[in-house]
Amino acid sequence: MASNPLAHRAFACRILILVVTWIGLVGVLLGAGELVTHWSVIEQFDRHITSWVVAHRSHPLDATMKVITWCGSWVAVAVTGGLLLVLVAVHKLPLAAVILAVTGWLGEVTSVNLVKLLVDRQRPPEALWLVSAHGGSFPSGHAANAMLVFATLAVVWCILSVSRPARITGVVVSVLGVLTVGFSRVELGVHWMTDVIAGCLVAAAWLVGIGLLFAYRVPLPPSPSSPSGSAAERSGHPDVLVASSEAVGPEH
Repeated sequence: MASNPLAHRAFACRILILVVTWIGLVGVLLGAGELVTHWSVIEQFDRHITSWVVAHRSHPLDATMKVITWCGSWVAVAVTGGLLLVLVAVHKLPLAAVILAVTGWLGEVTSVNLVKLLVDRQRPPEALWLVSAHGGSFPSGHAANAMLVFATLAVVWCILSVSRPARITGVVVSVLGVLTVGFSRVELGVHWMTDVIAGCLVAAAWLVGIGLLFAYRVPLPPSPSSPSGSAAERSGHPDVLVASSEAVGPEH
């Protein structure tokens, strides 16, 4: 297919905007890190929440949180990535969807780890830890990973689901998953509440940025709940905008 200079320039412009967005998010996160580290009101809030949660621990709750917290680990990210590759292999998702997911993960993990290093906030007292932890406390990497994982799964579920109630159920379950993983980090004593909030928000903002710039251009299969989907594609008016091969890559 002939090269389209306009498509290339538009794609490069979106990449530039995405990079600027990442830099902006890191800047905001650094500012928030300085705020939570030096503002006594926030410190008192975090200590109050942690004290209350620790006071209400129980052995069943501890055991449950130790399992749930894995949903925000690198294992959950790897499993989600493997699932996406399987869906691409069976032609349920385009390869561009995996590329977007990898972009989301790279932006999230680099921003979180960079801010952890620069802010270097102390975690709650080690005597409260029920699991091992390392590195700075702010922001929570598990919370950010959970947002990435559950948001990705929610989008995939909505694409593949047949009915509206099923899609709504998937979104609700994903939201609860993020909240539960975030709570687990506080309950297990390895993060302050503001660490969790920051991790969730930065990952969510990053994913929204990617979605606004690129997701609407990813070609999707016809909705299984809409028999007219294939007809719409044949008529040249699909339900979603499809990127040109020059903008997305040679695979498309």
